[in-house]
Amino acid sequence: MSATTQAALKVWRARSTRSVADRGYVVYLGLLVTLVTVVPVARMVWLSASGVDGSALLGSASAPGVATLMSAALWAGALLVGRDRGPAVLPPFLTHALAASSVPRADAFLGPLLRGGVLVTAISTAITAVVSLSLAANGVVDAFGVTGFIVTGAMVGVITTVAWLSGQAVPSAAIPAAIGIVLLGSITAGLPALQPFTPWGWVGATYPGGGSLTAVGALAALTVALVSVVPTLLNRLGYRRLIAQASRWESATMHATSMDFNTAAATYQARPNWGRGTRAVRQSRGLARTFWIRDAVGATRTPGRIVVGLLALIAAGVLLTFAFADSTPGWLLGAAAGVTLFAGLGPFSDGLRHAARVAADLPLYGISDESLLAHHLLFPVTVILAVLLATVLVCAIASGSGVGPPLAAALLLGLHAVLARTSSALKGPLPPVLLTPIPTPMGDAGAAVRMVWAVDAPVVMAIAGVSAVFLFPAPLLVVGVTAALIGLCVSRWRRR
Repeated sequence: MSATTQAALKVWRARSTRSVADRGYVVYLGLLVTLVTVVPVARMVWLSASGVDGSALLGSASAPGVATLMSAALWAGALLVGRDRGPAVLPPFLTHALAASSVPRADAFLGPLLRGGVLVTAISTAITAVVSLSLAANGVVDAFGVTGFIVTGAMVGVITTVAWLSGQAVPSAAIPAAIGIVLLGSITAGLPALQPFTPWGWVGATYPGGGSLTAVGALAALTVALVSVVPTLLNRLGYRRLIAQASRWESATMHATSMDFNTAAATYQARPNWGRGTRAVRQSRGLARTFWIRDAVGATRTPGRIVVGLLALIAAGVLLTFAFADSTPGWLLGAAAGVTLFAGLGPFSDGLRHAARVAADLPLYGISDESLLAHHLLFPVTVILAVLLATVLVCAIASGSGVGPPLAAALLLGLHAVLARTSSALKGPLPPVLLTPIPTPMGDAGAAVRMVWAVDAPVVMAIAGVSAVFLFPAPLLVVGVTAALIGLCVSRWRRR
């Protein structure tokens, strides 16, 4: 064994046998962060879920089908995420030394797998606990139903962790498996008769109010069987994929630490591979058509991103439509629709980001910077309006609700998303003035200011989603959000 490997093993053992004092410090820090951030958010979520509107939504007849579909989507998403960033990830140096040594991978990478699995399981258990306890608080279910669904949430988290690891260990099978799970989950959600024969159907069968002990037992047997194959999956991890994932994760965390979230996200952006022989820039009668075709062809070269972006836009339209329905938390669904819409527009905004980068230098295409930015806005505006308006129209007609208010809100929110993407593209690096300390009686507020600067677009889009839902009762909120987005775009354009 080489000296480098021996040194790495010493570091690994030191990390694995952390002192009690260090663990106590970590626990103390975690409790402090929980009290400051998680507790207020959890209280707000609990009040919304346990209220009259939240209880009616969670206790509706379609809730078990939604739970079925969500569990299938969660497992499929875990498979896909594992292809790029699995749970068994260590720093690059440790990864190289341990993967090249004689230490079994089932021992070397078990620690990060357990840490990731505990986090995923805790989140899924907390979600099911909120759902079941809110229904119990309104007298809808008894203690048996609450306990059964919370146990189901824990098992869903364990299965999600194994699916996450499976995507990392067998990346070639992750995409077809994820597609199959989503298709079968959709069919099961539409045909309740298939629930006893599918794992995601077992999750829906244990939903509070119709808890099935047989489904809980079947899900437990599946969980035990999947956990038993974890060592085999860990030993299948390839050296090159481990090194690649470790390097990308270190690069992403480094950029995220410096508040450069756009570069951190670009670290995991898929490289264009499809349609490389198709000409993106073609001669046409109008300049606008040339730029639109260029952006469309460029977007289709990463088909995976396009599919995910379209699904996000459709999901935003569905959330926005349901936000106008009775007995639903409209503000919460509107905020979720705004953030989802902003994220889904990303794959269609590559040309916009290119225009923002080029606008800071000498003109390259013989047109002004303003004209370049305006022409690159055509493709994302066309896509977001077509997909969002069509989704809202179909959902409004299918649900039998009014069409006018959701369509007006969708049109407004789509334009807000385009403005937010433009502002994000023009943002640039962190301004040095934000590094100045801001002393307050509670300590230095500079870190909070830098965090607000880093995540300003999603926060503004969440507020924009709420303002779109309350478009007619509170139009001044819409005016304020629109003015803020336009002001951000103009200010950053002048400082480019």
